[in-house]
Amino acid sequence: MISEWKKIEKKEFAPIYLIIGTEDYIINETKKRLVAGVLGEEDTDFNYANFDLDETAIEQVVEEAETIPFFGDRRLIIASNPSFLTTEKTKSKMEHRTTRLEDYLKEPVEYSILVFIAHVDKLDERKKLTKLIKKQATIIDAKRPNEAEMQKWLQAISNFNEFKMDNSATDRLIELTGGQLTTAMNELDKLMLYKLEERVILSSDIESLVVRSLEQNIFLLLDKMIALDVSGALSIYYDLLKQKEEPIKILALIASQFRLLTQIKLLEKQGFSQQQVAQKLKVHPFRVKLGARQAKSFAYHELTAILERLAQMDFEMKTGYGDKAQKLEWFLFSLQDQRKVQKL
Repeated sequence: MISEWKKIEKKEFAPIYLIIGTEDYIINETKKRLVAGVLGEEDTDFNYANFDLDETAIEQVVEEAETIPFFGDRRLIIASNPSFLTTEKTKSKMEHRTTRLEDYLKEPVEYSILVFIAHVDKLDERKKLTKLIKKQATIIDAKRPNEAEMQKWLQAISNFNEFKMDNSATDRLIELTGGQLTTAMNELDKLMLYKLEERVILSSDIESLVVRSLEQNIFLLLDKMIALDVSGALSIYYDLLKQKEEPIKILALIASQFRLLTQIKLLEKQGFSQQQVAQKLKVHPFRVKLGARQAKSFAYHELTAILERLAQMDFEMKTGYGDKAQKLEWFLFSLQDQRKVQKL
């Protein structure tokens, strides 16, 4: 991936690119680099076209690619949602004459760069057209990285920009951004700007500068409760209230996290690995890893009992019974007491 970006920066373009995957950061960054590398400011209006293949026939895209550039050296054509390469069902009634594309793939013109973006995990490898385009195109993998891949990715981006960031800082950045590459990259851009002179990013920089999402604050709140740090948990809770977060929304996220812990606990008891749990629950593997760590502090029956209490609180909040903020406060205290009893 990084090597292909470097080639684009050097203006070493491939005639055809195929981007496969669902990680928006990689997709958008590749598009941005291609636009900057292929087109000048004056070319964008005349030599750039962006198509949605759910709405545009492929033969029109090919025709656009075969059109000679106007006041420029190259044309850049981007075509998204090539359903004819996948097994995905689409509501679009667009019919594509893919034989026209097959002919173009065999002999692409020199003056156009044609980019296909398949926002899916994989293509339909059984199709003749899929095999042909994968053979002819430069493939950009835009899959969502697992934790190990994300560590390498962040280190590579740091090195590419001539910054140093050790493993502990990288791990903390991943943790605070919930393993979401787009969020992590946005925060890394901010960190690099802040440390532009020193060009070294430390764990302390990440602690002080990275913005925690509401979901991350909920995770940290539960971590505080498990560690018997009620003052720390309440401090996070009060900060959320100061930020005008609604108690009922906070409750919903706490319930969502406990529901995840319950599911992880159950599936682990059935012998599933963390990777299998992530696939089964359709959640990020990093979130499962952190959830599994929290779930170890609870028995399965404790988690189901907590979920019942949270469901009752949700009902009371929605029916106007009692003070909403105070209800959550008492829940945190009661959970703290439960943790203390288990430690005895």
